[in-house]
Amino acid sequence: MQKYVLRNKLNLFIENHGKIKDIKGSWQMGMMQYSCVLSSTIKNQNINPIKVEESIDIIKKNTGMFSNFRGYSLFYLSNLLSTKPDIENSFKSILSIYEKLKSIGFFNDTYLPFVATIIYENQDKMDAGKSIERTKYVYDFMKKHHRWLTSSDDYCRAALIAIHSKDLDYDLEYIEKSYNELSLKGFYKSNNLQSLSHIMALDTNKSEDSLNKVVRIRQLLEQNNCKIDGYGYPLIGALSLLECDEDKLVHQIKSVSDELREVHGLGNWGIGKNNRNMISAAIVASSYADCLNQESNVDAISSNIFVEIIIAIEIATMVAIIAATSAATN
Repeated sequence: MQKYVLRNKLNLFIENHGKIKDIKGSWQMGMMQYSCVLSSTIKNQNINPIKVEESIDIIKKNTGMFSNFRGYSLFYLSNLLSTKPDIENSFKSILSIYEKLKSIGFFNDTYLPFVATIIYENQDKMDAGKSIERTKYVYDFMKKHHRWLTSSDDYCRAALIAIHSKDLDYDLEYIEKSYNELSLKGFYKSNNLQSLSHIMALDTNKSEDSLNKVVRIRQLLEQNNCKIDGYGYPLIGALSLLECDEDKLVHQIKSVSDELREVHGLGNWGIGKNNRNMISAAIVASSYADCLNQESNVDAISSNIFVEIIIAIEIATMVAIIAATSAATN
């Protein structure tokens, strides 16, 4: 990977981190602001506070006071809609998908607007109706095999698998294989391991080497004092999908994390070390994806899928962190 690609990405993240504070009411975002900043950055977009505020007004105009679209998803979705030429019609399309998801049995909670957004953003790859049906099929499989671990925090990954899988049944069985084999390689059986196994369904190799690579990257991160734990397990899975030198990859993540630590709000007493390491890993991984796009021998679609994986992981992670923090406070 060219150094300038990573440097430009890091500078854009820092710039967007400053811009998001100009959005009216941004103090209400909490941890979700980092998902907004990161999603814009990995798509190489500049946050436009004026357009974000316009999007917020449109969402509020088209929803009731207690709508889930006014919860954790409000600022994330407003930021995404701010890049659309027709904000209102784009939102109405997402709202329509949301209603269809509810109608086939998805629980109406915080995560559902994000799922509707993922499906909307991928309509060029798969018809929304088909995506909804396949997402339900994937989620039901997860629920059947891990009844007590599976909940709405798995919705986003279920949608990703539904949209990008070429052979759903084969990939779903591989999820179970990954879960069991990684548990034998040092990952505790838990909701976090299940989330990691979901990402492995998107691995094109699906081999023992792939699972060993997950273990190696986790160990390298720990050895370099750049540990990613708990909610971040799926991100380790995403890193394992990259074809690159693992030592160099981890060194770059550590370097980015060290630099971000000096940015106000991103230190150990701000966002916290584990969360900053996850953001750093996402920045580095998306930089590799940008480089893949520039290589003629690599399918650019693979890079785009990878970016979507990172965004979905960050959404689920930040919402989970917010929910856990709120529960602890209460």
